[in-house]
Amino acid sequence: LREGDRRSIPYMGNAPIVRMNPGERNRRGAVIECLLEEVFRTYLWRCRVERFREKHPGVLFTARPPELIALAALPASKNETDPAIVYPEPPLGADEALLFETVAPNVRLWTLNEWLDGLQ
Repeated sequence: LREGDRRSIPYMGNAPIVRMNPGERNRRGAVIECLLEEVFRTYLWRCRVERFREKHPGVLFTARPPELIALAALPASKNETDPAIVYPEPPLGADEALLFETVAPNVRLWTLNEWLDGLQ
């Protein structure tokens, strides 16, 4: 990893990685660019889902797929409905989805498009 990785990597804070070499002053711009991109991306996500929050208070809208450790920490559902988490595209990979289902079988995970299709 010489420059960084813009892809979210599960289990590593689920955020992009930017390599900061203290000897290279020109890397500061790349770090600032990545930070601003994350702030803007998260802001756009929040704007996109704001209209759904009031109508669907039981749904947690997150700007990134959930972390495995966060799912493992959720208490078992005692409500009639199971918790639902909606996050942006792309969907989880098959292996990751199976792992998440094993750790937190009562939590429903959807991308926004999958969730919107389910509402119809």
